[in-house]
Formats: sequence, structure tokens, C-alpha cells
Amino acid sequence: MSSLANLLAPLGMLLSFGAREPVAQVDVDSAWAAASIPTASPLFEESQASGAFNAFIAEGLGDHTWDQVRIEQRMIVRIAPRMPGSMLAPPPDPRFSGPPQPPRFFERKADKCLPIASIAGVQIESQDRLLLITRNRKMIGASLDKSCRARDFYSGFYVDRSEDGRLCAGRDTIHSRAGANCAITKMRELVPDDD
Repeated sequence: MSSLANLLAPLGMLLSFGAREPVAQVDVDSAWAAASIPTASPLFEESQASGAFNAFIAEGLGDHTWDQVRIEQRMIVRIAPRMPGSMLAPPPDPRFSGPPQPPRFFERKADKCLPIASIAGVQIESQDRLLLITRNRKMIGASLDKSCRARDFYSGFYVDRSEDGRLCAGRDTIHSRAGANCAITKMRELVPDDD
């Protein structure tokens, strides 16, 4: 008996679909638009905006006019230390058995500004002076302010990138990782002495 009921059940379901009244067609586009676009936010409803703080938030967020929009960008460049002796020491002369003499340099007047992108490394030259090594293998001595010590910059320094992209004496300040801030007072190019 149950096998006969199992055979007739699908037939009964098919017949019941045809006997139903036709379903009214709904405009899907208008129903979807009404469901997806909120008319109001619960944040601005009067029932939830009780209290001074809620009124302040609702008043501030309810205004859709903007007086001013400001977009700022800041770039900080890190100059890493250069290994001492990697650029200054000449190759040893096999004919000379004594210790190699360090090269001698003389100072030449340089520009007041140096492109930051051209600086390849930095090392300490003296108590109040840093040696900036450029990518085209020039050496620039940067004198620091009187109150600064060059040893604070043993691990390199940071500098804010200016609009012109240059590091200028008398204008820019360099920052060490330890927190020291120092102004560069002057720059001189160091040229090897060919005696």
C-alpha cells in the first residue's frame, strides 16, 4: 500500500500546481531599489537622539556641506651609514710594505644645497662634522650646528623631503634615530690631494 502512495504522491503534486490561481508579477527593479537605498539612518532618528551628546553627533553628522578639505603628504628619507674605510682607503701598494697612509683631502667650495636622492651614505668625520657620500662618488663635508655632536648620527639620519628634494645648509634639519635634531650650517666638497 505504501508503494502505491509513493507512486501517486508526485502526480498529486503536479496536479495541485495547475489548480492554483496565477501569482501577480512584481516589478523586481523597483522592489530592489526600495530595498537597497536607505531613506534614513537610525543615528538621526529622534527616538535615539536623546541626550546632549547624541544631539551633538546627529547635528554634526547631519550637515553635508564641507568648508575645506586638506590633503597632506609627508615623506621622510633615511640616509644609512657607510662603512668607514670602504671608500676612503686606497688599494694597498704591493711595493710598499708599511701601513697604508690615509688619503689627504682639501676642501673646495660646494653648492649650498645637495639633492637628497644623490646621497648614498654618511659617516662621522669629526666631532661636529659628517661626511656625506654621494652616488657619483663625491664626498661632501657637512658641518653641524655648534650644539650638535656628530656621534649622535653614527647610525645615519632622517630628513624630511622638501618640495625641491634637496638638503640645504642653513635651511634643513636632520634627525638621528636617538632623537637628536641638528641643523647643517655649511657644506664643503672634499677633493683628494694629488701631491
